[in-house]
Amino acid sequence: MNVIFWLLSEQHTLPKTATEHEVKSHWHYACVLTADLYRQHKKVLLGVEDQDHAHQIDEWLWQFQANRFIPHNLPGEGPHYGTPVEINWQPSPQRRQCFVNTCERVPEYLKQLKGITEWHDFVPHDEAGKAAARERYKALKQAGYEITTQPIPDSIV
Repeated sequence: MNVIFWLLSEQHTLPKTATEHEVKSHWHYACVLTADLYRQHKKVLLGVEDQDHAHQIDEWLWQFQANRFIPHNLPGEGPHYGTPVEINWQPSPQRRQCFVNTCERVPEYLKQLKGITEWHDFVPHDEAGKAAARERYKALKQAGYEITTQPIPDSIV
């Protein structure tokens, strides 16, 4: 599995409506990246901490512009075969190509993920976010994954 850590800088600010929904900057960029992966016809598992976090991300995705709409579902919702994007805090029974992480730590179900070839993670600009990202980086490196870091491209801003 290839892992990409996307680097956020001071310039990566949130849309004004994000504060109304308590969205963190890396959650926003995870959703924008997920929209881009969806447009590339990739199936995505958007990893979240828990059910409350899933509902926050779900609500935020509904705030996106119509041209960035992402067909998504939470566990147990949607069609039996799932939608292209699933927001989940546990391993998904659906095969997914990409995992987009918004969790503070590497999810415990990492080894249970089926078919994942791409892992996308984020390094927030704040010190606490950077520290958490360093820990995830170390855990994934120790697990033997190939890791690269890249700045957020203009195409997903």
